[in-house]
Amino acid sequence: MLLTQQQNMDPKELAWRRWVLQSGRLWADVSGIISKINIQIIDDDHKRFTQYALDLNLIIQALSNRDVSFYNLHRGEEIFENLIEYAEIHFGHEQQIMKEMETPLMAMHMGQHAKFQEMIDNYYKDFKRGRLQMVSGLKLSILDWWVNHINVTDYKTFVLGKKDNKDQEK
Repeated sequence: MLLTQQQNMDPKELAWRRWVLQSGRLWADVSGIISKINIQIIDDDHKRFTQYALDLNLIIQALSNRDVSFYNLHRGEEIFENLIEYAEIHFGHEQQIMKEMETPLMAMHMGQHAKFQEMIDNYYKDFKRGRLQMVSGLKLSILDWWVNHINVTDYKTFVLGKKDNKDQEK
């Protein structure tokens, strides 16, 4: 469920969050709408990956404005490669923690990771083929998916799941 599809959210809050995602340039701009998981490595990963996604949005905006320079194309490729590499690293961190927690949500969670990686890979292939019109459609989709995944799935798994495990131990 993407941020735009959250039905239980107040319409004004939803509009505010969409504006923050559309206008954000730095972590500090969007950090207020991203839940903390309170696991240091995961929160650090979220911050770093979010900044990569924001950087990609800036390049996509430049390309959409017909600023198709070698610099922007090279920078876009570099950011995509960082996103793909860091997604694998981050998802590995989460998988290890989920194994340690013995969470029943692991299969569902890992399935979402696989879909996200496929989405990024497909956008990257379009970018490499010069299909910039297709890539402009991802301006918010990566960031939107990412923020929703943190706020809903990661929160349920790592924050609420940790509480459930503690309750079961009593």
